[in-house]
Amino acid sequence: MKRVLILSLLTLGITTLAHAQATRTWVSGVGDDANPCSRTAPCKTFAGAISKTATGGIINCLDPGGFGAVTVTKAIMIDCTGTLGSVLSSGVQGIIINALTTHAIILRNIDVNGAGTTLGTNGINVMQAKSVNLETVSIENYSGQGVRVQNTSNGIAVSIDHTDIRLAAFGVVVASSGTGTCGMHISNSTVTNHSNTGIDLGGANNFLSVKDSQVNNNQSGIVVEQSTSSGVLDGNMITSNQNGVVAGTGGGAPTIRLARNTITGNTAQGLSGTGTTRCFGSNLIEANTGNNTCTNGNVAQQ
Repeated sequence: MKRVLILSLLTLGITTLAHAQATRTWVSGVGDDANPCSRTAPCKTFAGAISKTATGGIINCLDPGGFGAVTVTKAIMIDCTGTLGSVLSSGVQGIIINALTTHAIILRNIDVNGAGTTLGTNGINVMQAKSVNLETVSIENYSGQGVRVQNTSNGIAVSIDHTDIRLAAFGVVVASSGTGTCGMHISNSTVTNHSNTGIDLGGANNFLSVKDSQVNNNQSGIVVEQSTSSGVLDGNMITSNQNGVVAGTGGGAPTIRLARNTITGNTAQGLSGTGTTRCFGSNLIEANTGNNTCTNGNVAQQ
């Protein structure tokens, strides 16, 4: 009887260890999802690694590889600094984030690409989290949005830094509304070559800041749609779109504040919309086919 009890306890211990989640896991182009995702026995995909990574943990890329589409359901960092870590998602979404309202997600140095016979739908789709940081991410070749934020259950902060988003229908779209408000912060990034809007702040009670970025060759460069939302644009190049900056659509009357921006070469309107544009400091707004003047003119800085 004692021997049976000892064997049972040993078996239980081994099983518990086998299902333990690690704080740091690894993926490799030559890995296997049957592995424990350790440094010496890495997994093959992000989806395989995430189930073996503890909440608040880190998935690192050991060597170059395509690690597959993934749904992120917990607080986690996926970091491929130092090598090529990619998600190829033809016909589907690249990365879905649907975590708890208390969870912070960080994606760093990842290439997210929807190329293929059928383009991927959305590059990164944020459904729910407390915060999402995209750092040095490349997103391209999607039939829908490069980045979509559509949470409705909580306020969320999304930061996009040193990131390239190109060749989709829309670059960045915020569709959060109700209690699911969004603070969208974009810096040092490029949003270019989209068949529709580059950056579109939809929904109600949302806020957009864009700093030191390039927004080029889109149908409209930057749009803030609704009266209860607002935006601040500082130090950006907004060129070669049809419309450069649009404050308000469908009767919405938001306010967009601008400083140090270059808005030129847009083939329809430089500044347009049913809302208000307020220019502070030294903006260069000229050589657009249409309107080159802020609604409130130039406002002296205090």
